[in-house]
Amino acid sequence: MANPVLFVIAHPDLGQSRANRHFAASAKSIEGVDVLDLYKVYPDMFVDGSHERHRIDGKSTIVLQFPIYWYAAPGLLKEWIDRTFSYGWAYGTNGNALKGKNLLLSIATGSEEKAYGPEGVHHHPLDEFLLPYKQTARFCGMNWLDPLVYYHARASEKDHLIAHGEKLKSRLSELVHAASKQEMSHGA
Repeated sequence: MANPVLFVIAHPDLGQSRANRHFAASAKSIEGVDVLDLYKVYPDMFVDGSHERHRIDGKSTIVLQFPIYWYAAPGLLKEWIDRTFSYGWAYGTNGNALKGKNLLLSIATGSEEKAYGPEGVHHHPLDEFLLPYKQTARFCGMNWLDPLVYYHARASEKDHLIAHGEKLKSRLSELVHAASKQEMSHGA
């Protein structure tokens, strides 16, 4: 069986991000997970959509790991989605390649959880900033999974970082196991 989970890490300076670097390492440690470092693979910012569509073939889950920058993901992740989730493949006429696959966001944010809400500095819950991703999943027939959010990434204690990494590994392991179980039940 091919690795059923694609973990896409989108951080423009992964070496300087303690949290995102730790989460990428956590994902790499799970058998059944392929890790794609967008800024390493595409330093010129030109995404090969055809190659990425082939990379997604056979996957049951796509995980997008990124920091929140100005209420969105870093630009290369948007470019990856734009080039990869194309008409006729991800949506539109005959566009059903993503139908039934899972989409999970794993996000690191510099703000505390209380900053996201009517009384917080951002005035809206984090879920509202994630609506474009949720709608993309729905539009492509994907299953939207509840995001994993790591708040206050820059100031958090090492124990908190390790605990969140373990939570991520547990979630990824569950997704790999579910895909393996489903493949066995279909006799593949």
